[in-house]
Amino acid sequence: MTASVAEPGTRRICQDTGLALVAGPVSSFRIARESYGALAPKLRESGDDPGSWSRYDTIGRTIYSSADRVTAFMELLASYRTDINVERRALQPAADAVGMSLDDYWNNIVSEWDEASNMKAMWLPRTFRDGRALYTIEYPDGWWIDASATETIAAIHDLFAGPWPTKDGESENPLTLSDLTGDDRVLTTAIAAAIREHVQLDDGTLPLGIQFLSKHGRPADGSGLCWAYWMRQVDSGLDEPAKVTRTEPILEDDAAFKAAQVLCKIKSR
Repeated sequence: MTASVAEPGTRRICQDTGLALVAGPVSSFRIARESYGALAPKLRESGDDPGSWSRYDTIGRTIYSSADRVTAFMELLASYRTDINVERRALQPAADAVGMSLDDYWNNIVSEWDEASNMKAMWLPRTFRDGRALYTIEYPDGWWIDASATETIAAIHDLFAGPWPTKDGESENPLTLSDLTGDDRVLTTAIAAAIREHVQLDDGTLPLGIQFLSKHGRPADGSGLCWAYWMRQVDSGLDEPAKVTRTEPILEDDAAFKAAQVLCKIKSR
């Protein structure tokens, strides 16, 4: 059944499920390798370990995009920040051995790398921008599940009987916002799978996916909103209705790219 057209951002409660719904977006931003393209995520299969999946992946294909460019870059660059922090913490014994604080010891190393033009000082490898592009994606009309809505959390409790699987075993605890948006991929992917496989909306359509706020927050010039889109048609052997409307190279002086580097405390040359 064709989704009813609603103004992007329109909110309502599904009368059959109680889930909070949001219409739109018209378009959003996604960064991906050009060799794969914007609409070719990794296929998730039964038997895979969901602990290594993205937040709302299900069996089949799921793509992620963001409402603003800074958030799109933050979603990608944050993993590099994590790697750097791990490397930094590993130097604590060396800092202790010379009687320095970890911050001072780390800053000395960074200064030496900068002076020597060492790759480490840049944090991002030179090849980071090579082979990647910033894509603008236009989704089909339809409704998204609002993961942050109180009504959605209550509806999931009413629609699906527990217990829920988690990385620490089954849990009978009531779901909260931190569960829906947290880092336990065993749990979040199980919630996504239940919604994708079993929910039909009151207008006869299936939800496009899940709208959620980036865990990195809301940037000054953006909303921080992200979408996880389930590629149902492709998974069924049909043509994909989502379209790429623009492809841009990632330029070193791109304002959003530079802003994300500042927020992640990483550098690029």
